[in-house]
Parts: sequence; structure tokens; C-alpha cells
Amino acid sequence: MTAGARDRPAREGAQVLPVLALAAALAGCGFGDATPEMLEFENMDPENLVPKSSPAQFVAAFERYCLDQPSAAATAASLRATDYVEVPRRGGSGLRSFVVDDRRPAVILADDGRACGMAAESRTGQTARLRAMVARRFPAARALDPARIGANTEAAWAVADGKGAIVFVQRLTAPGQPGRLILGILRGR
Repeated sequence: MTAGARDRPAREGAQVLPVLALAAALAGCGFGDATPEMLEFENMDPENLVPKSSPAQFVAAFERYCLDQPSAAATAASLRATDYVEVPRRGGSGLRSFVVDDRRPAVILADDGRACGMAAESRTGQTARLRAMVARRFPAARALDPARIGANTEAAWAVADGKGAIVFVQRLTAPGQPGRLILGILRGR
């Protein structure tokens, strides 16, 4: 055995020792009731909570998470598998929000799976892209009066998905804030 080979375990042990000391020091600190997801959420860039998603990304996420998933549980699992974390809840609205620390849109999901939506800052091309998606996915969609759906609703369609669903678009604006766009689906029972 060479001198270098004999010294290697000692050098490797010296490198591991500071890591073990740090882990031991942190072990006493505790994180209270915080989950790993909560800690990841706390470190997010605030601009990514409701990001500037591209029109293609915005509509593709709606199709993937709101139209193609069989249940709310499957949607939540799919979101977590693609790096989304759940926003800590405040109050009992029955809605869950999922975000990711990049430019993908925020996802809003009802606990009962009846409602699902995307939220992102308004950007050029979103309206044309989402209208094309509705026409492609729901060729028999029937336009509804947006005012009858809810405040800030700019478009809505009754869609034939077997569950009496409504696809809607809402645009939210506030002074000094960027415009926000929500694309959602609300399914009947």
C-alpha cells in the first residue's frame, strides 16, 4: 500500500467531519411544523408566484393538469412530480394552489376536483392561444355570457366533457399591479 493510499481514508474522514458537525448542530435547531415543501415555498422568488408564462406554456399546463388528469389526487401528484409545491393554506376555501420557482403558471385546484385553473401574468398571445385550444379540445363548445359567470370574466364556454363543464377566462387588474389571467374549468357534479 502506498503512502497516498494510506492517507486517503484520513483525508476523506477530515472532509466528512465538518459536514457531520454541521448536521449535528442543525439537528438541535428544528424546523417546527414546517414541511420540506413549506421551506421550499419560503425560498421562492416572489415574481414566480404568478409568473410571466409564455402563451404556449400557459395553455399546455392547463391541458396537462386540468383536462388530462383523472382526479384531484392525480393532479396533485403530477404537479409534485414536476417540481411544484403546494402553497400553505390560509382559511378553508376548499382550493389548493401549487407553484414552482420558474416561469410555469400557478395552478389552482379544488379539493373535490371540480375546479382547476392556471394563473399567470397577462402576456401577448395568450388570448388567441387559449381560444384556439378551446376550439380544438371542445369543438362543440357554446359561448356563454361572461357577465353571468362572475366578476372579471372575459369569456366562457359550456363544453361537452360529460360532466357539464364550463371553461372560463378571467382577467384581474389592480392599480400598480400587472394584469393577471386565469384560465379555468368548473365541472358539474
